[in-house]
Amino acid sequence: MKIKKPMPSKPAATGGATIADRFKLDAPDPSAAKPAGKAATYALVAGLVALAVSGILAYTLYKHWEFLMPA
Repeated sequence: MKIKKPMPSKPAATGGATIADRFKLDAPDPSAAKPAGKAATYALVAGLVALAVSGILAYTLYKHWEFLMPA
């Protein structure tokens, strides 16, 4: 039985070029880019909701602390 070694399709690069070749990303087509209006709107709404929740929490904690302190 004979074991065949896989032959590389192109010569292996050395050093940093090996990493760059291995993790090469495809550049997006700039003409096909769409505005990110919907995602930005969702992020803005989520940020406002988070701000409101943290404000309500701060108010509740302050009132509770005021209740616990002796007059």
